[in-house]
Formats: sequence, structure tokens, C-alpha cells
Amino acid sequence: MKLTVAGANIPEPVESDIETLLITGSQMAYLHRQSKGLNPDMPVAFGAPHAIRTLLEQLEEAGVDLTSASTEQEVTRTAVDGLRRGRR
Repeated sequence: MKLTVAGANIPEPVESDIETLLITGSQMAYLHRQSKGLNPDMPVAFGAPHAIRTLLEQLEEAGVDLTSASTEQEVTRTAVDGLRRGRR
């Protein structure tokens, strides 16, 4: 995972197996809070990556495909709907 500052030059996407997540400062703060709930003993440096990895694993296990979503709202809706379907 690579931390990118808002407004920084983001390289053009290339066809690969690697996905890029851009996370705002407030989203990162939220992930740090959530990571404490996952594992209170987790060092801060590993907390957000752990929370992101857990979310991505849950999306994969539920068979959620986010590739067709093109906006933040579509990603959110697709992820939430897919995770809810996966829990039923």
C-alpha cells in the first residue's frame, strides 16, 4: 500500500492485476479507528492496511465485482449490496 496525498499527481492507470485505492485523510482516520476494533494490539502502522485487507477479503469471499463501478457512490452501493447478499 502506498499513501498518496490529496491533490498529488496520480499516474494514469495501466492494465494490470494491481488495483489502486485513493483514501482521504478522514477515511484513513476512520480505518485506523476500525482497525483498533479488529485488533487493539495492532501497531498503528499496520492498522489501516489490515482494515483494508479485511474489507477486500470480505468483498472477494462474497464474490463482489467492483470493476463496473465508475464513481465513489457506485463502488459503495455495489460493495454494500454485495456484502449484504453474501451474508444471507
